[in-house]
Amino acid sequence: MDSIVAPVTALVPQPVGILRLSGANLWPRIQPLFPESPCPAPRKASLLTLRTHGQAIDSVLVLFFPAPQSFTGEDVVEIHAHGNPQNIRAILHSIEECGIRQAKPGEFSLRAYQNGKISLLKAESLHRMITAPTYGDFLSAHSSFSHPEDHPLVTIKEAFLDLLASFYAFLDYPEELTDSEHAYSHSLLFPKIHALQGLSREQLSLFRKNRRVFSSFSVLLAGPPNSGKSSLFNRLLQSDRAIVSPYPGTTRDLLEGRLSLPFGDLLLLDSAGFRSSNDLIEGMGISKAKKTIAHVDRLLWVTSPETLATLPFSTRTPSFTIWNKADLAPHPPTLLPDFVVSARTRKGLRRLLDALVSLAEDFYSHHTTSNPLLDSERQSQALSSFLKALTQAEDSLRSNAFDLALSSLEEARNLLEDGTGMISTEEIYDRVFSRFCLGK
Repeated sequence: MDSIVAPVTALVPQPVGILRLSGANLWPRIQPLFPESPCPAPRKASLLTLRTHGQAIDSVLVLFFPAPQSFTGEDVVEIHAHGNPQNIRAILHSIEECGIRQAKPGEFSLRAYQNGKISLLKAESLHRMITAPTYGDFLSAHSSFSHPEDHPLVTIKEAFLDLLASFYAFLDYPEELTDSEHAYSHSLLFPKIHALQGLSREQLSLFRKNRRVFSSFSVLLAGPPNSGKSSLFNRLLQSDRAIVSPYPGTTRDLLEGRLSLPFGDLLLLDSAGFRSSNDLIEGMGISKAKKTIAHVDRLLWVTSPETLATLPFSTRTPSFTIWNKADLAPHPPTLLPDFVVSARTRKGLRRLLDALVSLAEDFYSHHTTSNPLLDSERQSQALSSFLKALTQAEDSLRSNAFDLALSSLEEARNLLEDGTGMISTEEIYDRVFSRFCLGK
């Protein structure tokens, strides 16, 4: 298997940049980069000089984790270098010259799975930990990662195996059992099935509740062109994320910006101005903005003295009407806005921002749990199919069609094994690890 490398940290200016490598017999492959140094002691940081073509290019900290006591189960090396992105790219290139290729997203975790270091459930819990939008969601994923025996699918699997054992015992009942005893044994299966169905439905409901287009509390700024949406967007973010221009149609796609709050991120979205347009690209942006309204938590409809307009359609998404450019006209002639602001003078921005922060805090207090949850759409689909097979088995049992019931229960077992990770190797990367970030 190829040796691989990937940056663990983003390629942006920062104090330290980290590169992770994994492979068999790894140190001899990169020894040319450290010609003056022997292999470092395992799991101890060593300060070494990294050289390429004989020239010293950086002083780095090196950590060596020999197989099999490493994340991937292979030899793993971490190089902590000065975090200038050009420096990290140069070191990455030097490592590639040693015959080590760049890793695909999630390939380190894939190797950990292939080498028996983590289960598929733990791998998906790890991915959910990394991408969790709130600390509560992180704790939920961490609970599944640290205590895999408490994962919902494992709990369901244990209860299902108990049901399956009871069903086999029922099929093999001694012939000397009376009809009433047989009927009693038969009836005992249904409470187990109902308990499993309830547990499965509860987990699917929790997963759907937490599954959203935008995982964070999301706010979309929309309105006619030149209403000052982009200026307001920049002011709220305290950053020039959006291009501001007096010409209509400057914003053509959704722009995202985040405010990091103690309880979770507040996601702001700037959109194309709503108008009739013959420009194909602008029209696509307007269409995308309209579709996005249904998926956000709050709509800010921004209007101004030059672009006085009400929301041109109804929506179930809660909204605020924002009267912008209050420095030009303090009060709208016909509208009753929720907020009067000026992106130019900052008038009213603190009140608007406080309201959005309060809404975000309330959202996270009701949408965050530290209890174990399903980690992925793959798990949800497997559990949904399991529930259908379980219901088919119940129907067959009620009709005394025991062979059909056995067939449905065997199908349910296969589906549950798929959910807990017993799937073919060919499917694993595409279905699970390709969603991971580089270096993980």
